[in-house]
Amino acid sequence: MNTLGGMWRKLWRGSEAPSEWDDPEPEHLWRRTFLRLAIVFAILFSGVMFVFWWAGSAVKYSAARAAGLAVPTWIISGVVLDRVTGQPISWAQVEDDPAGHPPFFRTDADVRGKFSLSTLAESHRVRCSAPGYYPKVVQIGRAWFIWLPRGEERLRIELWPVAS
Repeated sequence: MNTLGGMWRKLWRGSEAPSEWDDPEPEHLWRRTFLRLAIVFAILFSGVMFVFWWAGSAVKYSAARAAGLAVPTWIISGVVLDRVTGQPISWAQVEDDPAGHPPFFRTDADVRGKFSLSTLAESHRVRCSAPGYYPKVVQIGRAWFIWLPRGEERLRIELWPVAS
């Protein structure tokens, strides 16, 4: 009795050399299959653990933010420059925009115009000001679905001088 499977087997075996019909080491196929499944499982398990970690971090951050206990984990560093001359502006003030949500963090630039501000990781605005210059507001941070609890951002802020 000839079955459909038997017909296809005959056609398949007819396309290759008789020495390749049977695998001399069937254990070899089992090991390879097991190794592939183990690798796929490890990748999926790692992905699920990463998602759990990320979701837990987001919930922890949101709970701390709602309770008013948020810790600054986003570092903004950069330089404040004069837009016309390109020279650094000493002692410029860099702070979270007062129009945003508290808590607010602030820092001052040094003599060379360089600053480093620790703030919250969420997307918000930073205000930069200096005597004799128009203040400038810059958007920083990341959207909630792509942020990680910690990070850094580099800025180059150029301020326009007030016309005398």
